[in-house]
Amino acid sequence: MKIYTNSRFFYLLLRCTIYCLFLLLSTAVCTAQRVTFNKGGTESTNYYEEIPYEYINGVMFLTSEINGIKRKFVFDTGAPVQITPELFDELKPEIINHTEISDATGKKTTLNIVSLAALKLNNLSFTGIPALVSSSSLYKCWHIDGIIGSNILRKSIVQILPAKHLIILTDDETKLSLNKKMQLPLITGEPQSYPFFNIQLANKKTQTVGFDTGSPTFLRMTEADASRFKNDDIIEKISTGYGINHMSLLGLQIPDSLYRLKISSLIIAGCTFTNVVTETNKSRNTRIGTKILDYGKVTIDFIHHYFYFEPAVGVVDLSEKLWPLKTVVADDKLVVGVVWGKLKDQIKSGDQIMTINDEPCQAISLCDWLNGKVEDMLNKPTATLTLKDKYDHIKKISMTKE
Repeated sequence: MKIYTNSRFFYLLLRCTIYCLFLLLSTAVCTAQRVTFNKGGTESTNYYEEIPYEYINGVMFLTSEINGIKRKFVFDTGAPVQITPELFDELKPEIINHTEISDATGKKTTLNIVSLAALKLNNLSFTGIPALVSSSSLYKCWHIDGIIGSNILRKSIVQILPAKHLIILTDDETKLSLNKKMQLPLITGEPQSYPFFNIQLANKKTQTVGFDTGSPTFLRMTEADASRFKNDDIIEKISTGYGINHMSLLGLQIPDSLYRLKISSLIIAGCTFTNVVTETNKSRNTRIGTKILDYGKVTIDFIHHYFYFEPAVGVVDLSEKLWPLKTVVADDKLVVGVVWGKLKDQIKSGDQIMTINDEPCQAISLCDWLNGKVEDMLNKPTATLTLKDKYDHIKKISMTKE
């Protein structure tokens, strides 16, 4: 999730340096005061904290403490700190500002910004942290009280150890094992210290990406960034699709044309990834998500402005076969989200999925979908779907991963 202000400073920063699932925001400020989340922090020094996290379907969950009570939060470096309306009603924190936001679906709303008097991560205490008050059906499925975002991390070195499911917070780099050969310059700024760094595409061009632990993908590329390379023989368009492939804070995106792309090679801090397949979106920034943690540990040094990726191996082949459709839950029904390639002639985005391999789907909820139930049902290289279109016509189709 990302938050942007319309301040001239951050606009220039993005132009010079340059995306939620899950929680992807772009904002316009509706107050005269410039919005910033880069306030508050910890008074501790020489600290070192190991924070366990759960990793479920690409989403990182951790426990924080507020008012002496343990709370479940999503760890999202692409977002500012956020709390749910229910936690807001309990804490009654001071409202310090508000902002109008529009998310990746194009929907708009106004959210309050509050100041959290106290929050703890293990033994590390933070005070005066700005937080959005936001609500989403996603939060209810995850049973979370909010999001731990990049603004609370901005004065720390953050190391993610996927093998141990640990997040380390420290202000002393000597307490960490760091390979200086695997470091890249890190760029952050207003309004929330969202971390950016550069990757190399096919040994020819660089691309600025955000590191977004709120996204369960490896790479998600914006349509605008992809178009910059169309004449450079770097990106191959392998399929065209239409529909909805993204759910954001305020709901489903508007159906649109999408592209599946293949990048022959991509280099992050010396590690080469080959045969990278990604899908375009119309958001503002290309991003690297939590899928990178399948291949190595990540360190975000906000203090000295470095990003580290230390892989288990030097070359990773990401070749994979994909289904020619994606599912979403809309109006409490499992439906076709995106249709790719030749399948577009047979079914449409929005068609309801009645069965998968003769297993009924009518009872699949948003929470089931988020927790991977559909992926579990599509666990073979071929599948047969029963579909109902908007005219209540029933049809069966067979599909194969491509």
